[in-house]
Amino acid sequence: MLVQHAETLEKLTDIDELWHGVVQTLELVGFDHVIYLTVNDHFDTPFLRTTMDGLYDRLQPQDDPFLHHACHSYAVVQIGTEFIQKHPHVTTAEREFVERAGTSGFLSGFGVPTRLKGSDRFGGFILGTGLDRATFTKRITPLTEEVQLFCVLIHRRIEELAALPPSPYALSQPSPDAPQTLPDRFEHLTPREREVVILLAQGCSRKQAAEICGISVHTVSDYAKMGYRKLGVHNRAQAAALLHDRSD
Repeated sequence: MLVQHAETLEKLTDIDELWHGVVQTLELVGFDHVIYLTVNDHFDTPFLRTTMDGLYDRLQPQDDPFLHHACHSYAVVQIGTEFIQKHPHVTTAEREFVERAGTSGFLSGFGVPTRLKGSDRFGGFILGTGLDRATFTKRITPLTEEVQLFCVLIHRRIEELAALPPSPYALSQPSPDAPQTLPDRFEHLTPREREVVILLAQGCSRKQAAEICGISVHTVSDYAKMGYRKLGVHNRAQAAALLHDRSD
């Protein structure tokens, strides 16, 4: 369901209208609170959209624990006061921030990175509910992959409409954590095919992928076509779904 909504939302040309549609769509699957937050590689110039007015009155957006602890991999992280014990590394100030969000009804949720540290900009979505841990695990956790793909697709459109600086996808210049995040099926691609497919799947336009790889747009299309054929998919949305599938 969420992917179909994303395909419709991607056609919008006004960022306020897009944000409104994103919030409404995520409400359908149970998220009461929606935050989109990115910063540059020096934790400066935050770009923030949020349904939680006043949340960042005491803590600057760039100090959000999501940015400091969750954006080293594309794994979706369970967050909120109901899951705080899973994150013993958070500082006292960060814990107080999470607890303050809890007083506004953010008890459980997902942190969904859409760009990783090492990119020109990184961050993603912070999604919250008022559910206790057991109920969240039962109702929302089964939707993890669908929510993740939706966020990845919407992130690309937000970047386009907000005119944010394009960020090369971290796996084009792998970090120590990057290789283990790829499903086994990607091993059948050549290094360039893999690079192009991942860039497109994570939201880059073909022009941006061409600039990052130092090749022409036509060559990007050729590599994408070959990569999709080897993966058994037909477009970037299907490649993104495969990229986030950990069953291989």
